[in-house]
Amino acid sequence: MIRLSEDNRQTELEPYKPSWKTLFLVSGLTLAYFYFFFNFPRPVLVLLVGIPVLFFFILHNPNPRTWVLLLPFVVTYGDITLNYGPFYIAVATLAVQASFLLYLVVKLAGFRSFPRFPIVVYLVFAAFLMQLVSMFISMHYTNSLTGNIIRDANKIYLSALLIPVIYDWFGRGEWLVRMLKMLTIMLIIMSLYGLYQYYSGNLDNSGERASGFDLAGRIYSSFGGGSNSYSGVLELMIPTALASMFFFKKKSWKIIALAATMLGFQNVLFTFSRGGFLTASLATLAYLIYRYRNKIWVPILAFSILAGGLLLNAEEFKRQLTIFGDTQSLMLDTSLLHRYTSYMGFANSIKESPVVGVGWGSREFYHGRTALYAFWEVRHEDSIEKITRFGGLNSTFLEMPYKGGLFSAISLLLLLMAFIFTSFKLLRSGTDKSLGMGLVCGLSAFWAHQVFDNLTQWPQTGAFFWLIFALLISIAYPCCGKEVDSL
Repeated sequence: MIRLSEDNRQTELEPYKPSWKTLFLVSGLTLAYFYFFFNFPRPVLVLLVGIPVLFFFILHNPNPRTWVLLLPFVVTYGDITLNYGPFYIAVATLAVQASFLLYLVVKLAGFRSFPRFPIVVYLVFAAFLMQLVSMFISMHYTNSLTGNIIRDANKIYLSALLIPVIYDWFGRGEWLVRMLKMLTIMLIIMSLYGLYQYYSGNLDNSGERASGFDLAGRIYSSFGGGSNSYSGVLELMIPTALASMFFFKKKSWKIIALAATMLGFQNVLFTFSRGGFLTASLATLAYLIYRYRNKIWVPILAFSILAGGLLLNAEEFKRQLTIFGDTQSLMLDTSLLHRYTSYMGFANSIKESPVVGVGWGSREFYHGRTALYAFWEVRHEDSIEKITRFGGLNSTFLEMPYKGGLFSAISLLLLLMAFIFTSFKLLRSGTDKSLGMGLVCGLSAFWAHQVFDNLTQWPQTGAFFWLIFALLISIAYPCCGKEVDSL
């Protein structure tokens, strides 16, 4: 027994303690990076900073699992879109696919066995198969460009490849802690950049004035999908950082996680996304109630402080506060009128073609071809030319049956079932229920926002969704006591 314990002690990962020289070097390189980031265009940034940093990182760290730790960083700044014939692909999507290919190469080339994946992973795969059926039906019944159909139908599942990577490599032990630390750091970085955007005054607010609100500008940090896309990422990351604060052992990392939570929540307010504000607030409150269910005064005090801060700045956050008080402004808001008119049109179209739908890859336009979107219904027609991006449908729960018909609706149902089953499994026998509940709250907030928005179509937001979902699966279904691979 003593020998076994000594062997186990030898296999444990030693904590990494960087020297002062390393800390100064990393700090200097970070400052240099932000200098290039603020003063040079993105392609130059990739050439001058990204490629050299990646080269030296790989050279210094031969462990492939360490390379994948860079994934949240690459996704955060991976909004650059590359054009390949009929397809557009974002750097964030390329990073996800590269991580999966690296995982496969390491497994196959090293003759390593794959873990036993839980049933919910196969449920997600079945959801993807249903979506493929819907895609092929669109190819048969519509005249849209094939590239448009493939891109549009698969956008929600592009980053699902992260599930086996995260489950096998980062689902337990020290590597789980490292991934959570990386996510915490990235939340701080994206939040600081968001605050810079807001206080620098460089954001355009003409669109908000057209909607009836004179705002200083809606921050979006580094996310190409805009403020709503960024708010979806914050919905996922804030409860994760808050749960990580209780999960981390060191006091320094607890403080960092708390700072990330507070900065992230401040960024939610500055996105001026009502859906993001409401869901992030409820998700954080739900987690605090779960964590302090025997000390209910803690979440009450926390949200009393939040309410007081909002009321003291009521004019600045008027757009969010209309949810709770100004019913007349809320009902006459052009964004909500647009949604109501569009949703009624989507519901009628679903009734007309419940099995086939209008088809994936169709071109979207507003009825009457006018820019005055508030009182016009979204229409669709077959696309015969490449579409740069797909928009107009701001509800995932309506888009799936509307565009993809019955099989796409089944796909969405299976995906929701996978999330629900994973959540119940966590509550029954998860390895760390407190951490897992933070992920459940974040994912629940994200799904609630999908009723009124369509955020998974953005590569960066979709990548963070699948990464957090994969972490939840790892915690809810511990990997059968399997030892960590020695890469």
